[in-house]
Amino acid sequence: MPEPHIVLDGSAGEGGGQILRTALALSAITGRPFSIERVRANRLKPGLRPQHRAAALATAQLCGAEVEGAEVGSARIAFRPTARAAPGEHVLDLGTAGSAPLLFQTVCWPLALAGGRSHLTLRGGTHQQHSPTFHDLALVWAPAVARLGFRFDLSLQAAGFYPEGEGEMAAVVEPAHPMPPLDLRHRGTLDEVEVVAMVAGQPFATAERLAERALRRLRDIGVAADATRVPVPARRSAGSHLLLVAHFERARAGFGALGDRGDTPDRAADEVVAACARFLEAGAAVDPHLGDQLVLPAALVAAGLVPPPPGIVPATRYTVSEVTQHLLTTVEVVRRFLEVEAAVFGREGEEGEVRIEPPGGGVEVLPLSPAS
Repeated sequence: MPEPHIVLDGSAGEGGGQILRTALALSAITGRPFSIERVRANRLKPGLRPQHRAAALATAQLCGAEVEGAEVGSARIAFRPTARAAPGEHVLDLGTAGSAPLLFQTVCWPLALAGGRSHLTLRGGTHQQHSPTFHDLALVWAPAVARLGFRFDLSLQAAGFYPEGEGEMAAVVEPAHPMPPLDLRHRGTLDEVEVVAMVAGQPFATAERLAERALRRLRDIGVAADATRVPVPARRSAGSHLLLVAHFERARAGFGALGDRGDTPDRAADEVVAACARFLEAGAAVDPHLGDQLVLPAALVAAGLVPPPPGIVPATRYTVSEVTQHLLTTVEVVRRFLEVEAAVFGREGEEGEVRIEPPGGGVEVLPLSPAS
């Protein structure tokens, strides 16, 4: 019997590419077809944008999917997989329009469950606004999802900043393997804050100023830190990026910003340190961006797609410093594709807890108010 078709409302929740990317990954894994109606209906430029079209076509390439409505501006897209993603070597080219890290966070999950090692080359933007950068993935996201059994080895060949893009990253995707349940309700004490300031196609003095400004602002809030200043390779692209990584006993959190061309480094450094300060004042273990990025891999584990160690209930739970619309949207899409219990406790804009477990897992939950 064919899998039932899932219909999603593209105007719901945050109403952006998050719905599409989550659905693409889960459809490629489960074989369940889906369609999205009213794609990005509440956005200034509604419908599919070039980066969303590229993500759909790249995912379709992995699982032989039939795609309808994959045109820029389309208000509806339908996706029907015909095969399971196979391990191997894949080259995915987004041109200048798309985020290579976001595309990787879409296709890595079906490849991790494909039963063998894969080698990916992704071309496009590697350091762009409103998406994780390559260094976010390498220094914060990859170590976190490794604790759920997903190992990705990432390398940067060329940085791609907006608008030129032309960046390139490579990834080795290892087969997913069993890990003990992830419980990140408590982060432990702060061990260190790492400051990474990087430039491509710009004077190295920009990286030095980014680092010095961030270190000074961190000292103002009573945090000592070490800084690394890094020139990163690029082709035609130029830009700067500042990333702070807070290392705790049991977790790490990341805060980043891109420097605007013609802008002084002060704005980016002040923005990043302010975000880090807000997180340090909170008691949660996971930052807002990682909070929604952990949902999908945790759900794959809870659904038994990664066999747990014998006698272990594959339940994931973690506290997040802010319940975001991205988090709530991802949880809702996951529920449509997988038989798991996924709950967010806490109100949007406030601290909360995320619990993802198999049906009937019966894991204790902290007494927080359910999200409204």
